[in-house]
Amino acid sequence: MLLQWFVICLLAMPVLTGTGQNCPTECACSVDEHNRRQVICTKGGLSAMPVSQIGKDVRVIIIKGPGNTITIGHYFRNFSHLEVLRITDSQIPSMGSECFFGLVKLRILDLSRNNITNVNRNNFRGQDNLHELDLSKNKILNISSTTFGHLTELQRLNLADNSILELVPRIFFLLNKLRYLDLSGNPLQDLPPDVFRDLPELRIFKCRNCQLKKINPQLYNLLPMLQELDLGRNEFKFLDKDEFRDVKNLTKVLLDGNQLSVVVDELFRNQKVLQHLDLSYNRLAKVPNDSFKHLGNLTFLDLSYNKLVRLEPQSVRRLNNLQTLNISGNVQMNLLDMRETFEVIPQLTHLSVADMGVLPMGLLVPFKQLRYLNISGNHLDNMSLQVIDPCRELEFLDLSRNQLYGINEDTVVRIQRIRNVRLDNNPLICDECHMGKLINVVQHLQWKWETYPICFLPKPLRGSEITDLDISKLHDCLDYITDEEQNAASTSHNFLERGGLNTLAILGGIILVLIVVIILAMAVCFSKRRARYYTREDRLNGGESGKCIEKGLETSNGNGVNGGSPPEHAKTPTTPTNEINFKFPIDDRVCTIDELVLPPAPPPPSKEPPSQLPPPPPATANSVLNSLTYNSCTGNNTATALAAVAAAATVIPPGAPSAAGAAATMSPAHNNLPSEAIVVVLPTPPTHYKTEQQLQQPQQLQLTTIEPLISVN
Repeated sequence: MLLQWFVICLLAMPVLTGTGQNCPTECACSVDEHNRRQVICTKGGLSAMPVSQIGKDVRVIIIKGPGNTITIGHYFRNFSHLEVLRITDSQIPSMGSECFFGLVKLRILDLSRNNITNVNRNNFRGQDNLHELDLSKNKILNISSTTFGHLTELQRLNLADNSILELVPRIFFLLNKLRYLDLSGNPLQDLPPDVFRDLPELRIFKCRNCQLKKINPQLYNLLPMLQELDLGRNEFKFLDKDEFRDVKNLTKVLLDGNQLSVVVDELFRNQKVLQHLDLSYNRLAKVPNDSFKHLGNLTFLDLSYNKLVRLEPQSVRRLNNLQTLNISGNVQMNLLDMRETFEVIPQLTHLSVADMGVLPMGLLVPFKQLRYLNISGNHLDNMSLQVIDPCRELEFLDLSRNQLYGINEDTVVRIQRIRNVRLDNNPLICDECHMGKLINVVQHLQWKWETYPICFLPKPLRGSEITDLDISKLHDCLDYITDEEQNAASTSHNFLERGGLNTLAILGGIILVLIVVIILAMAVCFSKRRARYYTREDRLNGGESGKCIEKGLETSNGNGVNGGSPPEHAKTPTTPTNEINFKFPIDDRVCTIDELVLPPAPPPPSKEPPSQLPPPPPATANSVLNSLTYNSCTGNNTATALAAVAAAATVIPPGAPSAAGAAATMSPAHNNLPSEAIVVVLPTPPTHYKTEQQLQQPQQLQLTTIEPLISVN
């Protein structure tokens, strides 16, 4: 008899558990909460769909990686009873044409977290009864018009975290029953209003992190039934007063993570049923008194991590139903002034004042009904922990990221009545003196905390949870902390804490000033080099007459011939002067006097008497110019040669009357020079040579007595 009952139980077990013999070895088969037979394959490593081992009566199939490399074909046509199909994290590249045809009872299709790049109308042919489609976290680039035309009963569509660049017209054609649409994480940058003309029943619209800067108000006019709007993490800088004029049924608005600097008066004047408003992580410096004037039903308000200096009591006075307020991270806010604001909203049950700095005593006195309190990251020590004394009804207390090194007996009595307490990231000293009472209480609590405190000192216990300690083996009392890393356990330092931004601004300003000073110094040095170059030429050429002459430069002749000072009548502006235009090719350059050198030295004197030596040939203009050109190009500009030329050279402009001494040395070749030429004439060499002793004596040249012959303006 016992054996018969055992056999009957074995035969009845598959029926009772809802499983049969048709179950893949790498999967698990069971019955879900709706009494539907389901196959769940989550071990990973699948390269093909195990459909051949699945019974035809299955209603739920869930396949999830890791390491799956699955392709979708016409595998599911025989599962006519299938209602839910989820294939995620399986690297699916695409959906075949009509691959789900015949699944007339399919309600939920989830293909998220795959590699799908293209979606077209034929992919969903035959899915007239599909209610939910999830294609999020794929690589979809474009979706053509009427892609979802077969999904006439679709109510939820998730296209988040793809690479969709734009929404083409009629992309949601025939989706008249769609109520949920998520386009978050796509670089759309714009939302054409006409695209939403086919969604009259849309209730929830999410478009987070879509690089939006503005929205055409006409879009809201086409969505009169909208209840939840999520536009967080975009690039909105300003919202007009009439932004939400046409969406009067909004109950939840998320605008966190934008660049809003102000909430204009009566922005939400038509949203009288609004309950949830998130304005965190913006640049709000002030909340006007009438910003929340008509939000009598608001229960949740998040203003955290802005630049608020003060929250006026008048701005929250009409929020009679407000239960949750978050003002964390407003480091410039004076919490001493917040006592008056808190007295206006004593009905709060959830309050977050994290990352704000020192909390003044008596700040939380108005809140007798507070259930949730977050005061993490405020540098609280054991003395300042008394700020929580007025809150007698707490169920959750977050004291993490502070400077608590122990919990005294009075605080332990308060904590043991709280359901969940966070004390992580505090420099806790796990000895009997500092933590003994708390360790004893926590180990005997009837409920469990989500996270338990971790010891920081002494070193042998560092990293241990207090629930694992034996209180009888703890040290009696560590009087002081000798560890040089005593603050390492606390991460309460917030970069946005009071004064942090000012310090950053000062450092940035110093760096900017240093960069400007370096740039100016380089510019001054470069200018001085250029000025030094021209000043050197001016000194050698008697002022401005020695500058390099560039193309188109004009000069006037008004000086004597032999380097003497110009006559008085030449200095008066009424004296007529002969204007001379020097024209050169764009790449040519006329050398200044200090670049001119003497011709090559004459050969050594012969032993014959000087009277018998033949006279040297006359120095013609052409020979002098050729010699000067040769030496200036070869770089033989010694100081003695430069001084000699500067002292003896005579510059004769074309067409000007030559001096008596210069006329004698000019050759007929001078008449053939072009009118734009400059002739530099040297005096005729002496007719006799000096002795060898005289040649070896250095020549004393006085450069300061040189006077220019031509003034170059």
